[in-house]
Amino acid sequence: MKSFLLSPSRFLILVAVAVASFLPAVQAQWTSRNPVTSFEKQADAIVFTQKIGFLKVQVCGDSIIHVLYSPTSSFQEHPNYVVVKTAWDTPPWSVEEAKDDITISTARLNVSVARIDGAITYRELDGKSLVQDANRWLTPVKVNGEDTYRAESFVNVYGSHEGFYGLGQHQAGVWNYRGESVDISQDNTNIAIPFLVSNKGYGIYWNNESRSRFNNRFANYLYISSEVADAVDYYFFYGPDLDKVVAAYRTLTGQAPMFGKWAYGFWQCKNRYKSQDEILGVAQKYRDLHIPADNIVQDWFWWNRKGEFVFNKNYPNPKGMVDQLHGDNFHLMISIWPFFEPGSANYDYMDKKGWFVEKFKYAKPPYHTDAMAAYDATNPKARKFYWSEVNKALFSIGLDAWWMDTTEPETEGQEENLLLGHKIAAGSGDRYVNDYPLLDTAGVYEGQRSASDKKRVYILSRSAFSGSQRNSVTAWSGDINSDWFSYRRQIPAGLNFALSGIPYWTTDIGGFVFGSPTDPAFRELFVRWFQWGTFNPILRVHGTRNPDENELWSYGPDAQKILVNFDRLRYRLLPYIYSLAWKTTSEAYTPMRPLIMDFRTDARVADIGDQFMYGPAFLVNPVTEPGATSRQLYLPDASWYDFWSGHLVKGRSVVTGAAPIDKLPLYVRAGSIVPLGPDIEWSTQKPADPIELRVYRGADGNFTLYEDENDGYNYEKGVYATIPFHWDDSKQTLTIGDRKGEFPGMLRDRTFRVVFAAENHGVGVAPTDNADKVVQYSGKQVTVTP
Repeated sequence: MKSFLLSPSRFLILVAVAVASFLPAVQAQWTSRNPVTSFEKQADAIVFTQKIGFLKVQVCGDSIIHVLYSPTSSFQEHPNYVVVKTAWDTPPWSVEEAKDDITISTARLNVSVARIDGAITYRELDGKSLVQDANRWLTPVKVNGEDTYRAESFVNVYGSHEGFYGLGQHQAGVWNYRGESVDISQDNTNIAIPFLVSNKGYGIYWNNESRSRFNNRFANYLYISSEVADAVDYYFFYGPDLDKVVAAYRTLTGQAPMFGKWAYGFWQCKNRYKSQDEILGVAQKYRDLHIPADNIVQDWFWWNRKGEFVFNKNYPNPKGMVDQLHGDNFHLMISIWPFFEPGSANYDYMDKKGWFVEKFKYAKPPYHTDAMAAYDATNPKARKFYWSEVNKALFSIGLDAWWMDTTEPETEGQEENLLLGHKIAAGSGDRYVNDYPLLDTAGVYEGQRSASDKKRVYILSRSAFSGSQRNSVTAWSGDINSDWFSYRRQIPAGLNFALSGIPYWTTDIGGFVFGSPTDPAFRELFVRWFQWGTFNPILRVHGTRNPDENELWSYGPDAQKILVNFDRLRYRLLPYIYSLAWKTTSEAYTPMRPLIMDFRTDARVADIGDQFMYGPAFLVNPVTEPGATSRQLYLPDASWYDFWSGHLVKGRSVVTGAAPIDKLPLYVRAGSIVPLGPDIEWSTQKPADPIELRVYRGADGNFTLYEDENDGYNYEKGVYATIPFHWDDSKQTLTIGDRKGEFPGMLRDRTFRVVFAAENHGVGVAPTDNADKVVQYSGKQVTVTP
C-alpha cells in the first residue's frame, strides 16, 4: 500500500503550491480599486463619491479629522451614546488637487485622498507619513434580526519601530500591541475602549459601540472591524504630544470631573464586611492606631435580595452607621448591582414595565437563583428609576460613593455579554453591546448631580466604555487572582487603560482570589502590590482572604510598618496629587503616565510597560518578582534623584535600583517641584500647612498648587485658588507666584518650608528637619534662592 506520509520536502512543496493559489485572492482583495469618481467641498468637509459608497473627510480641528464611509450620501446613523461634541469650530483649511490625489491641509496636518482607490494618508507638515487608511468595506449582514453592515478598515502601518497602545484594559500582560490582536468586548477583567494610540504621535478613535477588533498580527497591517455598523466611522487625532491626543479624545467624549479630596486618600475594603459592628470596629481601629484612611467599602450581600436596596438585619441602624463613620471622618462606599432577583421589592414592577434585558440563572452556588434579571440601562426611564431607588434608600441617608459592580454586564456561567441577541430600548443589543457600563454609570452620575451639588459623585465601576470618564468613573481591573503572575499583568493593563483616555483606575491590591495574610509569601506579594498601588490614581486594598482579614494590621507587625509608611507617603503627597486631579479636569491630563507620554521619541521606552511616571515628578518602578532586593530599570533622558537617598543619576541609562522589601525604586526628575503636606490621618484633617516644598535642581521646572473646598461643585464656578511655582535652574531661583482665586475657608497666610533636595537631604517620607528656607506667604510673589 502506498504511504500517505509526506517527507519534509514534499510537504513544503505542497504548502508553497497552496500559498501560491491563495495569494492572488488575497492580493485581489487588498489591491481592489474603489476609485474616486467626483468630490464636493463643503464648509467643513469634502465628500468623495467613490465607485462604491461615499467618503466624507471632515475637518473638526487643525489636528482632528472625522472620517465616514457610508453606502449613502446622507451618512445617516443610529444614535451614538459616546460622542458629546458634534459641533466644531472649523479652523482654516485648504484643498489642493493633484493628478493622483486631493489633499486637505490644516495648520498642523496634511490629509491626502488617493483618486485611484480612496486611500487616506495622514502626513505631518514636513511630508512624513504617519499612517494610511488604505481601504474600507461595508458588508451587508443581518445581526440579531437587524439589517446592518459589518464595518472593516485596512490600515497600512509605516516603520518597524511604531508601537500601539490603549484599547482599554486587557489581561494578556501585553504592553505594546504591535503585532497583537485585541478584541473590543466587555467582560470581567477586560475593558473595551476602541481608542488606539501610536508613539508616532497620533490616535484613532473607532466610533463604534458593537463588538470590534483591532488586528495587527501581521505587523505592517492593522485591520479594524466591527460587527454592527451604519458606516465606517472614526476620528483621527494628531499630537504629536500624546497628552494632546488624549485631550482631543476627551474633547470628543467628555471631560473627567474632580472627585472629593477624600477619594485620593487610602481606602479600606475586603470581600466582605458582614455587619454594621464590623465596619464601625474597623474604622475605629484605624483611628486608634493613627493609620491614615479616608474611605471604607461595603461589598455585596448587605441586602436581603439583590435589587432591593434595604440593609439586612446585620445592619440595624444604617443611618446611624453612616453618621458615626462621618463623625470619625470616614466616607462609606457601597456596592450596587444592575441585577434584580424575584422577591425583591422592585423586580415585579420593573418586569411589568419591560425594563429587563434578560432573565438568567447563576451557575454557581450559593449565589444561584432561578430568574435573576439585568435592568436595561439603555432605557432612560429604567435608569431614572434605578437612581431613584438608590437615592431613596442610600444617598438620602448619607452614603458617599457607589461601587457599581458587574457593569459589563456579565454573570457567572455565561461567557458572552448579556445584551447579545436581545432587543433593548436602544434597539439591537448587538449594536450597543459595549455601551452598558457607560449608560449604567450615567444614570447614577446624572441622578446624583440633579439631587445635590454639595457632594461630588464618585463611581467605582468594574467596566467602562469610551466617555465613562465624564460620569466620574474609576475603573478597576476586576476579579483577578492573588499571585505574582496576575500582579505583573496589572501594570501594563493599567498603563494601557491610562492611554485609553480614562484617567482614573485601580486594582484590588493583593488580588481578589485568594490570599492569606498569615502566609509570609503572600505578605511579600501584598507589600509589593501596595507599594505600586500607592502611585495608582486610587489607592485601594480589596480581596478574599483566609482568615477573613484584609486590614493593614492583618499582615503582621513587619509588613504593617512598611504598609503604613507608604500610606503616610500617599497622604504627604496629597497637595501634589490633588493638584494633579485639577490638572486632569482642567487640562485633560493623565496622572498615571506610561513613559511614552513624556519620552515619546526615545525608542527604548516603546516596550517598557512596567515603569511609569506619576505626574511630572515621580518615576515609579514596581517590584514584581518574589525575593527581589533590586530590579533593573531604564532612566530616560533627564537627571534623576533617588527619592530615598537623594543620589543624583544621569539618564539615558539602564541602572540597577535597590529594592529592599521596605522600598521600591523611586526616582524624581530634576526640575521637579513637589509640595508635601504634614502628616495627617485623613485628607481634610487640617489645611496643608506647613508645606514642605522639595525642589529638585538640575533643570527648569514648574508646578501649580491647587486648592478648593475639597468637595462639592463650586470649583466648576471658579471657586478655587492656585499658586504657581517656578524654578529657574540657571539663576538658581525659586519663584512662588501670586495666588489666583479664592474659596471659603482658604488659608490666606501660610508657611512654605523650602528644601533643595540633595544627597541625604530632603529624602524619604518623613518631613525634613532642617529646611533650607522658611517662607511666610500671604498671596504675593516671593523669590527664594538656596
